[in-house]
Amino acid sequence: MRLILIGATAFVASLVSGLLGLGGAVLVIPAYLYLPDLVGVPPLGIRNVSGMTSVQVLASSLLGMWIHRHRGCVNARLALTMGIPITAAAFGGALVSTVVPPDLIVGVFASMAILGAGLMMTTKRCEETEGPLTYNRGGAVAIATGVGFLGGIVGAPGAFLLSPLMMTVLKIPTRVTIGTTLGVVVLSALATSAGKLFTGQVPLLETAVAVTASLPGVYLGSRVSFACSPRLLRFVLATVIAAVGVEMWYQILF
Repeated sequence: MRLILIGATAFVASLVSGLLGLGGAVLVIPAYLYLPDLVGVPPLGIRNVSGMTSVQVLASSLLGMWIHRHRGCVNARLALTMGIPITAAAFGGALVSTVVPPDLIVGVFASMAILGAGLMMTTKRCEETEGPLTYNRGGAVAIATGVGFLGGIVGAPGAFLLSPLMMTVLKIPTRVTIGTTLGVVVLSALATSAGKLFTGQVPLLETAVAVTASLPGVYLGSRVSFACSPRLLRFVLATVIAAVGVEMWYQILF
Protein backbone atom coordinates (compact mmCIF):
# COMPACT_ATOMS: atom_id res chain seq x y z
CA MET A 1 0.00 0.00 0.00
CA ARG A 2 2.82 2.41 0.79
CA LEU A 3 4.45 1.80 -2.60
CA ILE A 4 1.13 2.40 -4.38
CA LEU A 5 0.68 5.64 -2.45
CA ILE A 6 4.21 6.75 -3.33
CA GLY A 7 3.70 5.98 -7.01
CA ALA A 8 0.38 7.84 -7.25
CA THR A 9 1.77 10.85 -5.38
CA ALA A 10 4.89 10.96 -7.56
CA PHE A 11 2.83 10.91 -10.76
CA VAL A 12 0.47 13.73 -9.72
CA ALA A 13 3.25 15.90 -8.30
CA SER A 14 5.39 15.45 -11.42
CA LEU A 15 2.43 16.40 -13.62
CA VAL A 16 2.29 19.74 -11.80
CA SER A 17 6.10 19.89 -11.87
CA GLY A 18 6.26 19.77 -15.65
CA LEU A 19 3.39 22.25 -15.97
CA LEU A 20 4.86 24.92 -13.66
CA GLY A 21 8.62 24.37 -13.90
CA LEU A 22 8.99 22.99 -10.37
CA GLY A 23 11.15 20.09 -9.32
CA GLY A 24 8.08 18.69 -7.55
CA ALA A 25 9.44 18.71 -4.00
CA VAL A 26 7.03 21.43 -2.86
CA LEU A 27 4.22 18.91 -3.41
CA VAL A 28 5.71 15.50 -2.70
CA ILE A 29 7.43 16.33 0.59
CA PRO A 30 4.20 17.25 2.44
CA ALA A 31 2.32 14.48 0.63
CA TYR A 32 4.86 11.83 1.63
CA LEU A 33 4.89 13.16 5.19
CA TYR A 34 1.15 13.37 5.86
CA LEU A 35 -0.76 11.07 3.47
CA PRO A 36 0.45 7.78 5.03
CA ASP A 37 -1.28 8.62 8.32
CA LEU A 38 -4.57 9.21 6.48
CA VAL A 39 -4.58 5.70 4.96
CA GLY A 40 -3.04 3.86 7.91
CA VAL A 41 0.41 3.34 6.39
CA PRO A 42 3.60 3.64 8.48
CA PRO A 43 5.24 7.02 7.69
CA LEU A 44 8.71 7.33 6.20
CA GLY A 45 9.95 10.22 8.34
CA ILE A 46 11.35 13.53 7.13
CA ARG A 47 14.91 12.29 6.58
CA ASN A 48 13.88 9.40 4.30
CA VAL A 49 11.29 11.59 2.59
CA SER A 50 13.83 14.31 1.85
CA GLY A 51 16.32 11.76 0.51
CA MET A 52 13.77 10.03 -1.71
CA THR A 53 12.45 13.35 -2.97
CA SER A 54 15.89 14.61 -3.96
CA VAL A 55 16.42 11.66 -6.34
CA GLN A 56 12.87 11.84 -7.73
CA VAL A 57 13.26 15.56 -8.41
CA LEU A 58 16.54 14.93 -10.24
CA ALA A 59 14.89 12.47 -12.63
CA SER A 60 11.71 14.49 -13.28
CA SER A 61 13.58 17.79 -13.71
CA LEU A 62 15.97 16.26 -16.22
CA LEU A 63 13.09 15.13 -18.42
CA GLY A 64 11.18 18.40 -17.96
CA MET A 65 14.23 20.47 -18.89
CA TRP A 66 14.75 18.42 -22.06
CA ILE A 67 11.16 19.03 -23.17
CA HIS A 68 11.23 22.77 -22.41
CA ARG A 69 14.64 23.13 -24.09
CA HIS A 70 13.21 21.82 -27.36
CA ARG A 71 10.68 24.68 -27.20
CA GLY A 72 13.45 27.26 -26.76
CA CYS A 73 12.53 28.07 -23.14
CA VAL A 74 15.83 27.19 -21.45
CA ASN A 75 18.55 29.87 -21.27
CA ALA A 76 21.76 27.84 -20.95
CA ARG A 77 23.89 30.80 -19.83
CA LEU A 78 21.54 31.68 -16.98
CA ALA A 79 21.18 28.01 -16.03
CA LEU A 80 24.95 27.66 -15.64
CA THR A 81 25.33 31.03 -13.88
CA MET A 82 22.89 29.89 -11.20
CA GLY A 83 23.44 26.16 -11.48
CA ILE A 84 27.09 26.05 -10.42
CA PRO A 85 26.71 27.97 -7.12
CA ILE A 86 23.39 26.29 -6.30
CA THR A 87 25.01 22.88 -6.77
CA ALA A 88 27.82 23.58 -4.30
CA ALA A 89 25.46 25.16 -1.79
CA ALA A 90 22.92 22.32 -2.06
CA PHE A 91 25.58 19.69 -1.38
CA GLY A 92 26.68 21.59 1.72
CA GLY A 93 23.08 21.90 2.91
CA ALA A 94 22.46 18.19 2.39
CA LEU A 95 25.49 17.31 4.56
CA VAL A 96 24.43 19.76 7.27
CA SER A 97 20.88 18.30 7.30
CA THR A 98 22.03 15.25 9.28
CA VAL A 99 22.36 17.39 12.42
CA VAL A 100 19.29 19.60 11.88
CA PRO A 101 16.17 18.74 13.98
CA PRO A 102 13.30 17.29 11.86
CA ASP A 103 10.79 19.99 12.84
CA LEU A 104 13.26 22.68 11.84
CA ILE A 105 13.72 21.03 8.44
CA VAL A 106 9.96 21.09 7.85
CA GLY A 107 9.74 24.67 9.12
CA VAL A 108 12.47 25.85 6.75
CA PHE A 109 10.68 24.19 3.84
CA ALA A 110 7.29 25.74 4.71
CA SER A 111 8.83 29.20 5.16
CA MET A 112 10.58 29.00 1.79
CA ALA A 113 7.28 28.10 0.13
CA ILE A 114 5.32 30.97 1.68
CA LEU A 115 8.07 33.48 0.87
CA GLY A 116 8.17 32.37 -2.76
CA ALA A 117 4.40 32.62 -3.18
CA GLY A 118 4.31 36.03 -1.51
CA LEU A 119 6.92 37.38 -3.91
CA MET A 120 4.96 36.23 -6.93
CA MET A 121 1.66 37.67 -5.68
CA THR A 122 3.00 41.09 -4.67
CA THR A 123 5.45 41.91 -7.45
CA LYS A 124 4.53 43.15 -10.90
CA ARG A 125 5.04 40.43 -13.47
CA CYS A 126 7.74 40.63 -16.11
CA GLU A 127 6.38 40.85 -19.65
CA GLU A 128 7.57 38.40 -22.28
CA THR A 129 10.15 40.17 -24.46
CA GLU A 130 12.10 39.47 -27.64
CA GLY A 131 15.87 39.70 -28.00
CA PRO A 132 18.81 38.74 -25.76
CA LEU A 133 18.07 38.04 -22.10
CA THR A 134 19.60 40.53 -19.64
CA TYR A 135 19.94 40.09 -15.87
CA ASN A 136 22.18 40.94 -12.90
CA ARG A 137 24.77 38.16 -12.76
CA GLY A 138 25.83 38.90 -9.18
CA GLY A 139 22.23 38.81 -8.04
CA ALA A 140 21.70 35.52 -9.83
CA VAL A 141 24.68 33.94 -8.03
CA ALA A 142 23.55 35.26 -4.63
CA ILE A 143 20.00 33.95 -5.10
CA ALA A 144 21.25 30.56 -6.24
CA THR A 145 23.62 30.19 -3.27
CA GLY A 146 20.99 31.01 -0.65
CA VAL A 147 18.25 28.90 -2.19
CA GLY A 148 20.64 26.01 -2.79
CA PHE A 149 21.80 25.78 0.81
CA LEU A 150 18.27 25.85 2.23
CA GLY A 151 17.08 23.44 -0.44
CA GLY A 152 19.88 21.02 0.36
CA ILE A 153 18.79 20.90 4.00
CA VAL A 154 15.20 19.92 3.17
CA GLY A 155 16.03 17.65 0.23
CA ALA A 156 14.44 20.00 -2.32
CA PRO A 157 16.36 21.97 -4.96
CA GLY A 158 14.21 24.99 -4.07
CA ALA A 159 12.54 25.65 -7.42
CA PHE A 160 9.43 26.84 -5.59
CA LEU A 161 11.50 29.76 -4.26
CA LEU A 162 13.94 30.04 -7.16
CA SER A 163 11.22 30.63 -9.78
CA PRO A 164 9.58 33.57 -7.94
CA LEU A 165 12.97 35.18 -7.30
CA MET A 166 13.97 34.84 -10.94
CA MET A 167 10.72 36.48 -12.04
CA THR A 168 10.58 39.24 -9.45
CA VAL A 169 14.24 40.09 -8.73
CA LEU A 170 16.02 39.17 -11.96
CA LYS A 171 12.99 40.07 -14.16
CA ILE A 172 13.17 36.89 -16.21
CA PRO A 173 10.09 36.26 -18.45
CA THR A 174 7.70 33.57 -17.22
CA ARG A 175 8.24 30.86 -19.83
CA VAL A 176 12.03 31.27 -19.76
CA THR A 177 11.91 31.11 -15.95
CA ILE A 178 9.95 27.86 -16.02
CA GLY A 179 12.30 26.16 -18.47
CA THR A 180 15.56 27.53 -17.07
CA THR A 181 14.55 26.75 -13.49
CA LEU A 182 14.32 23.09 -14.44
CA GLY A 183 17.87 23.30 -15.81
CA VAL A 184 19.14 24.83 -12.58
CA VAL A 185 17.19 22.26 -10.57
CA VAL A 186 18.92 19.39 -12.37
CA LEU A 187 22.31 20.56 -11.11
CA SER A 188 21.01 21.35 -7.63
CA ALA A 189 19.16 18.03 -7.34
CA LEU A 190 22.27 16.17 -8.43
CA ALA A 191 24.25 17.68 -5.56
CA THR A 192 21.43 17.20 -3.05
CA SER A 193 20.97 13.56 -4.09
CA ALA A 194 24.69 12.91 -3.75
CA GLY A 195 24.70 14.38 -0.25
CA LYS A 196 21.63 12.38 0.82
CA LEU A 197 23.04 9.14 -0.63
CA PHE A 198 26.39 9.77 0.99
CA THR A 199 24.74 10.14 4.40
CA GLY A 200 22.41 7.14 3.98
CA GLN A 201 19.12 9.06 3.78
CA VAL A 202 17.71 7.48 0.57
CA PRO A 203 15.34 4.43 0.85
CA LEU A 204 16.16 2.57 -2.39
CA LEU A 205 12.93 0.63 -3.13
CA GLU A 206 10.59 3.55 -2.42
CA THR A 207 12.82 5.88 -4.43
CA ALA A 208 12.80 3.55 -7.45
CA VAL A 209 8.98 3.50 -7.41
CA ALA A 210 8.79 7.29 -7.10
CA VAL A 211 11.18 7.89 -10.01
CA THR A 212 9.40 5.41 -12.28
CA ALA A 213 5.99 6.98 -11.61
CA SER A 214 7.22 10.57 -11.94
CA LEU A 215 8.52 10.40 -15.52
CA PRO A 216 5.18 10.05 -17.40
CA GLY A 217 3.70 12.74 -15.15
CA VAL A 218 6.36 15.34 -15.91
CA TYR A 219 6.15 14.55 -19.63
CA LEU A 220 2.40 15.22 -19.74
CA GLY A 221 2.69 18.34 -17.57
CA SER A 222 5.41 19.84 -19.74
CA ARG A 223 3.34 19.36 -22.88
CA VAL A 224 0.28 21.01 -21.30
CA SER A 225 2.40 23.95 -20.05
CA PHE A 226 2.85 25.35 -23.56
CA ALA A 227 -0.92 25.55 -24.05
CA CYS A 228 -1.36 27.83 -21.01
CA SER A 229 -0.83 31.61 -20.84
CA PRO A 230 2.08 32.97 -18.74
CA ARG A 231 -0.38 34.86 -16.51
CA LEU A 232 -2.28 31.65 -15.72
CA LEU A 233 0.93 29.75 -15.04
CA ARG A 234 2.14 32.40 -12.59
CA PHE A 235 -1.19 32.48 -10.73
CA VAL A 236 -1.41 28.69 -10.41
CA LEU A 237 2.24 28.46 -9.35
CA ALA A 238 1.84 31.06 -6.60
CA THR A 239 -1.41 29.51 -5.35
CA VAL A 240 0.01 25.99 -5.15
CA ILE A 241 3.18 27.10 -3.37
CA ALA A 242 1.29 29.24 -0.83
CA ALA A 243 -1.24 26.50 -0.04
CA VAL A 244 1.48 23.94 0.63
CA GLY A 245 3.49 26.30 2.85
CA VAL A 246 0.49 27.27 4.96
CA GLU A 247 -0.61 23.64 5.33
CA MET A 248 2.83 22.55 6.52
CA TRP A 249 3.03 25.32 9.12
CA TYR A 250 -0.43 24.29 10.32
CA GLN A 251 0.81 20.71 10.76
CA ILE A 252 3.86 21.92 12.70
CA LEU A 253 1.94 24.22 15.03
CA PHE A 254 -1.27 22.26 15.60
